[in-house]
Amino acid sequence: MATCPKGHESTTADYCDQCGAPMPGTSTPAPPAAVAPPAAPPADPVAGTPCPVCNTPRTGRFCEEDGYDFLLAPPVTATSPSTSPTGAAAPAAGRETAAGPPSPATPAALVVVVGTDRGYFDAVLGMGGEDADGLTFPRFAAERRFPLVGQQLLIGRSSRSRGIHPDIDLSGPPEDPGVSHTHALLVLQPDGWAVVDLGSSNGTYLNDPHSAPVPAETPVPITAGDRVFVGAWTCLSIRPA
Repeated sequence: MATCPKGHESTTADYCDQCGAPMPGTSTPAPPAAVAPPAAPPADPVAGTPCPVCNTPRTGRFCEEDGYDFLLAPPVTATSPSTSPTGAAAPAAGRETAAGPPSPATPAALVVVVGTDRGYFDAVLGMGGEDADGLTFPRFAAERRFPLVGQQLLIGRSSRSRGIHPDIDLSGPPEDPGVSHTHALLVLQPDGWAVVDLGSSNGTYLNDPHSAPVPAETPVPITAGDRVFVGAWTCLSIRPA
C-alpha cells in the first residue's frame, strides 16, 4: 500500500482514502480559469432623440411622457389646429412647410337658408307631371336657417314610421310634397361642401331650375351664393354665416 504524506496507508493512489491528502507523485489540479464578466451593452445610438409627439428626449423604447413607441415609429398627426406639440404656433392653413405639402384650408362658415322660390315653382309646373295640376304655391312660408356643421346634413322629410329624421327637415308647414324623405345630402369634402342627390323622385337642381338635375349619387361642389332647388317650390340658399 502507498503511504500518504501524513503517514496513513491508502489503497488509492491519487488521494488518501483516510484523510483525503494528495498522494505523492500526483499533481494538484490548477484552479479553474476566472470567467470574464459580460461585456456592457453598447450605448443606444439614438438615445436622446426627441419624441415626435412631445419633444421629450428618448431614454428607451417608449417615451416616458406619452408612451410613444420609438421602435415601431407610428406616424404622428397634429393634436391641435393652432399649436404644435411644443406649444409653438402651427403653420397657417394653406402654407407649405418643410414637412410636406400645404395643409387644407378650413372652409368658411356657411348657413343654409330654406325658403320658397316662385320661379322654380313655375319651372316645375312647366315640366308637367301627373301631380303638377294639384300643386299650389304657398302664400306664406317662414324662412328657416340651418348652419353647415359636421360632416354631412340630410335633406328630406321626416317619417316616424320609417325612422327618418333629416337634419334639414322640409316637412313644413307648408309641406313640400315633391321632396323625398331622403332627398339629398350636404357633405363636407377636403375642398369644401358638396350636394349629393340620393336618387330622389323629382331630382335636385343647382342654381338654374331650367337646367338638368344634378347626377344622382355624385358630389357636386357648392359655395356661398349657390342655390339648391328640391321638391316643388323649395329653395336652399347657401350663404355666409
